[in-house]
Amino acid sequence: MMRLQGSISTAIAATAVAVLAFCGIASGAQAAFSAADVYRNASPSVVVIFGFDSAKNGASGTGSLVTSDGMVLTNNHVVTNAKTGKPYSSIRVFFKPARITGDVAVDLRESYPIRVVARDAELDLALIQVQGAPRGVPVLPLGDSERVDIGSSVAAIGHPGGGGLWTLTTGTVSSRRKDGKRDIFQTDAAINPGNSGGPLLDGNGHLIGVNTFVRRVNAQGLPLEGLNYSLRSSLVRQWLGQQGVGVSFAQAVQQPGAPAPPPITRPAPPQIVEPDPEPEPPQARPEPQASTPSPSPSPGSSPAPSPSPSHSPPTPDEPRAFKGPNGEEMYGIPQRDFSLMGAAGEVYQQAFENANKAFDSLDSEFD
Repeated sequence: MMRLQGSISTAIAATAVAVLAFCGIASGAQAAFSAADVYRNASPSVVVIFGFDSAKNGASGTGSLVTSDGMVLTNNHVVTNAKTGKPYSSIRVFFKPARITGDVAVDLRESYPIRVVARDAELDLALIQVQGAPRGVPVLPLGDSERVDIGSSVAAIGHPGGGGLWTLTTGTVSSRRKDGKRDIFQTDAAINPGNSGGPLLDGNGHLIGVNTFVRRVNAQGLPLEGLNYSLRSSLVRQWLGQQGVGVSFAQAVQQPGAPAPPPITRPAPPQIVEPDPEPEPPQARPEPQASTPSPSPSPGSSPAPSPSPSHSPPTPDEPRAFKGPNGEEMYGIPQRDFSLMGAAGEVYQQAFENANKAFDSLDSEFD
């Protein structure tokens, strides 16, 4: 009788272990990387940054809101004139609208001035304070980059040419290493000019890196593909602490067994973009062209899901999966002819006109 009870107990224990193991597998499957969820949660905390001076020299890029009082983290080269080594005389920030239309004039309607708080040319980091930042914008928490494994799924949000404003791309962490004083991730998530200063995100929407430069050819001039780099959040957190700035820090929770997004294939143009080029902003922007909507991704899917008859096509102002100019998997509102520097030129022209009106108004007061 005792032997029988012992056998029954052993069987029950084995069954319980099997059930727990099954639940763990199911839990891991449910924790699969979702580009749509990352975009939904993190994109409101991402901003557009334009910097320019009176000589029409300018730069543009991306930033992340890291404190509730309007502190934005970005790259030094986004806010600094490479010729003078000083911040641009005029820097403007735009927050993500509730609905992106794909029309730059509509989506970049209200800008905010900033104050440069700290810069580090060697690390390529900058912290800026938005003056009169809108209330209620969520802060992007920093994740723990040292707990991110090679092969983990990641996403980048920025404003790449051929993609549009607030566009997401996905990939994996390829390696981790040092580049001088910089602790960096290498990732195959597509990062283009316009992504500089923007966040590299884990599956929980936590900032685990700051995208900083893209290497397209090696020292011998041979083309390289998919070598994109981000400053790790551990380095960023240390640097922010040295500036006396405390930020929200969330432990990165990895998703065991989460499937990686589909591989990204694209030709590598024979050029180095390190950092973003700073051409003069043009005075006119191309008219946005209508794009053909593609099916919207279902929750929990990768950014390039198969069409589903149960989902109606999205309206033109709904984020969806699409292909970038080089075949990148992107998620957002596509703008095929989008140029961030073209948009910067429009912002500069508007600021110039507003300044002239202000001076004319002052002149009339003294006439």
